[in-house]
Amino acid sequence: MLKRVKPWIAFCCLALAWQWAAACPLSAGQAPPPEAQALWQHITQPPGFYKWGTWSALRESRRSRCATAYGYFARVYANDVALKAKGAPLPPGSIVVREGQGMGTNTYAPNGQIRAYTVMYKVRGFNPKGGDWFWASYSGTGQVRDSGALTECIKCHQTAWQNDYLLGLELK
Repeated sequence: MLKRVKPWIAFCCLALAWQWAAACPLSAGQAPPPEAQALWQHITQPPGFYKWGTWSALRESRRSRCATAYGYFARVYANDVALKAKGAPLPPGSIVVREGQGMGTNTYAPNGQIRAYTVMYKVRGFNPKGGDWFWASYSGTGQVRDSGALTECIKCHQTAWQNDYLLGLELK
């Protein structure tokens, strides 16, 4: 009887360990797959992207070029992989988060209301024609709007292809 129980216990332990590992969020140092929900979970797990830095040229909220769906003003956050890069192109694993506020006026939305988040995530081999950037668009509450090699994003950012598709600053 003991010989039959040992394999069963081992199987149960492995099954529980697998379920536990699958349920755990990615650690801060682990890159998420190019998938919008996994990316959102990664950038919002504590301490979250609000604790990330930015480039000096983008420290202040600024008027947005793409104000229609994304908010009139924008704040930009970048992870350490992007910030520690020595110029363009940024390395795989770089994440840039754009927080859009306001709605077509010269002021912020009431109480600093967030209208949308747009995320650029550099994934080696994802989209070579678009700088390997995975794009994800979220509502102000974090609901996925769209993701992938987004034509509208690439069309606007293609003007900065020599700057690794980043607008508003010059990578040196």
